[in-house]
This record gives sequence, C-alpha cells and structure tokens, in this order.
Amino acid sequence: MSGAEKARGIKSSHEGAFGPFVPYQKQRKGGFMEEKTAVLFDIGRFRSTDGPGIRTILFFKGCPLRCQWCSNPFGLAGAPQLAVNPAKCTGCGKCVPVCPEKANSLVPGEKITVDFAACETCGKCVPACPGGARTISGQIYTPYELYREAAKDAAFYRKGGGGVTLSGGEALVQWEAAAETLRLCRSNYINTCLETSAFAPWEHLWAVAQFCNTVFVDLKHMDSQRHEEGTGVPNEQILENIQQLCRELPKRGGKVILRLPLIPGYNDREADVLAAARFAAGLEGHPEINLLPYHDLGRSKYEMIGQDYPMPELENRKNRDPYLLSLQALCRQAAPENRVSIGGDAIALD
Repeated sequence: MSGAEKARGIKSSHEGAFGPFVPYQKQRKGGFMEEKTAVLFDIGRFRSTDGPGIRTILFFKGCPLRCQWCSNPFGLAGAPQLAVNPAKCTGCGKCVPVCPEKANSLVPGEKITVDFAACETCGKCVPACPGGARTISGQIYTPYELYREAAKDAAFYRKGGGGVTLSGGEALVQWEAAAETLRLCRSNYINTCLETSAFAPWEHLWAVAQFCNTVFVDLKHMDSQRHEEGTGVPNEQILENIQQLCRELPKRGGKVILRLPLIPGYNDREADVLAAARFAAGLEGHPEINLLPYHDLGRSKYEMIGQDYPMPELENRKNRDPYLLSLQALCRQAAPENRVSIGGDAIALD
C-alpha cells in the first residue's frame, strides 16, 4: 500500500461498489514496487457530457500540446501550481508575510499582486487567505484512490449507465496510472471513457484505451503544419493513432468518437472541415464526427495562474449557429456513413 493511501486511511482491500477486489500492485522479483500515482487538478461530479449518463470526470495535469484555445489551462503544467482567484481576493495582505519567496505584494487600495515565477508552490499562503482566493491546483492520487473517488457516485451510474471519464490536460502523459485507474473501474462494472489528443506512443494510448467503453479523440487540423501552428505539435502520430484505434477498439466492444473543435479562422473553413470528414469516412467503423463550437469559457482561468489567454477576442458560437449547421451538412455529404453531431451533449452513446 502506498504512503498516500495509508495517510488517508485506505485499507488494502474492501467490499467495492460492485463487489470485492484487491487493489493492484506492481510486482517485481523480491517484493512489490510502489504503485504509480497521478496528479489531478480537479474531480468533476454529476456531469452530463463526455460519456453516457451521469459522469465523474477526472482531470489529469500535464499536456504535451499548447492549443491556443485551451479551456483548461490548469491542466497544461504537470506539477501542482498555485492558483489565485482575483474575484475572491479582499486585499487584506495576510498572504504577504507567510510567503518565504516574497512572491506576494500589496499596493494600498488594490488587490494582491503575485509573482508566479517566484512562487515555489509551498502552499503556505492558502490557509492564510480568509477569502479562500488561493488554492494549490494539483493533488496526488493512486489509481486505487481514484477508483474510490469514482465509486462514490456509483449509485448515480446504475440507472443511466454513467461512469468515469478521464480528461485533462492529457491523461496519456500519466498513462500508467490512467490505465490502472480504468482497469479498476472496468473490473467493477463502471463505464469508462477517455478524452485525448492521441499525441502519444501507440503503446501508451492502447494501454489506457483498451479499458475504455468510449474514446473521444480531438481532430484539430488535417494539415500538419497548421496543426503545429495551433497546438505546438505536428499531427502525423495523432492520425496514425486514430486509424489504429478505430481498428482495435471495436474488437473489444469499444467505440471511437472524433471531436472537431471549430476555432474561427483556424480550422473552421469548409476546406478544413471537409478534409477531416473525408478522413473520418475512410476509418474503420465510421466513427461519429462531433463538431464542437468555439467558446472562451476558460479565459478567466489563465489570469488565476499568471498567464495571458493566447486567443484574440472571438465570438462564441452556439450549437444552432447557421454556419455550424452548414458544416454539419457538409460533413454528412462527405461522410454519409458517419453520424455527425454538434455539441458535446449531442453524441450517440447507445
């Protein structure tokens, strides 16, 4: 058992939500290795998207991409980090003297200014803040602990076929802990989903995906150069992984859904969407194409970790936007055997 589990009072075996089991430990000659851990920045409960039924979403930290429109900047860095909500800061100054790095400063009549580059994430300022403006984004869990977090909501899964979804960030950055988390969930009859960029070695992707009922893969751009301009990485490995995933996952009873985040001026031209639809049409199993309207709901989160939102001011789009409906029709013409939906809550999960 890991030190983290002992500290939280977790037993080595228990009567799980769907039956008894013994937690996994990696074995080596002469004894047991320490179980892998994962760093998460959030656990979302009672979500109705990103999988069937009521979902518990585990948000993993760390991502190899730098998508300019990313709505979860807390998931970019792999390590825990300080996050400060300026709306909750009263400017009381109690965080200033407790910081050993002198990263906090107070100008009379204004709120606290944070030098995030100087911050060492010691966390001493968090309990000192009476307004709850400060938190450490990033907590460490073992796969067994994550399974237990998911199992807390088991009563809500049963009727609607809900379950757990791994999101991020990018869960494949911590693929060993992600795979074991899903293995524990599947062995206890919890529906499992993965949201991924598929930018990882195939062995890492498959280690996780093999335990999934559904895998959502982002298809951000078919042109590798344009893909790298928008995300920081090329797309050859991603496209190869998508092709192989569409071949292998259905053999285990799973399904793949391609998600196209439509960013105005970047990948929402008819030619861009048509190229993606034609690619999807040629994939085994004809996976669903899920068009995702652009939104900037993550803009305020960047300020909380001392960063600027990289995207210019763009208009948020709704699911029934006429232009999006025209792109949906275009996809249906190019990929007549693929279901085409708009919005994360419109996917087919039967």
